[in-house]
Amino acid sequence: MGLYIFRLLRYDEGAKQRKLMKRGMKPLYTQRDLADIRKEIRKRALLLSVPALLMLGGVAALFILRLEALTIALTCLLGVYAVFVYGMLLSPVVCYERHLDEVLNGRVRELTGAFKEMEEGTVVRDGVRYYPVLLNVGNMESEEDDRLFYYDANLPRPDWRRGEMLTVTAHDKAMGAWTRTKA
Repeated sequence: MGLYIFRLLRYDEGAKQRKLMKRGMKPLYTQRDLADIRKEIRKRALLLSVPALLMLGGVAALFILRLEALTIALTCLLGVYAVFVYGMLLSPVVCYERHLDEVLNGRVRELTGAFKEMEEGTVVRDGVRYYPVLLNVGNMESEEDDRLFYYDANLPRPDWRRGEMLTVTAHDKAMGAWTRTKA
């Protein structure tokens, strides 16, 4: 019964997206994307935990048999495996899931400005690869009017032109939606 009440009182996750669509914004992500990435994290964690559990069982068996050198070696191997698996296989997906959750369900702000440039090279911020984008909210020649945003490098690059007016919705500096606006 308590779980049912919790589901009724839970925040409507799609509400923000429906509001963006009503205003003509082009959302970059959907709740389905977030669900898919969470499913991928669970799948990877489950598959990668099987060898770790086997090694842990081996460590326990070797400890009981009092084979000190093998216990130490297998414990070191388990530690290296854990660091490698998290750093190379889980961490990038977890960082991307955090990014999607913040953009879709976090506190966002909206800003309208003239598109100035999108760099060719990517940067990594909070474990996610982005293209830096500059929007200008005042004089195009003044750098103090530039606002930096990050556009997800996993998405196709948009066809924005210099001076084109855009309205972006972003969490922190990560874009979640955009639309072309009239000057």
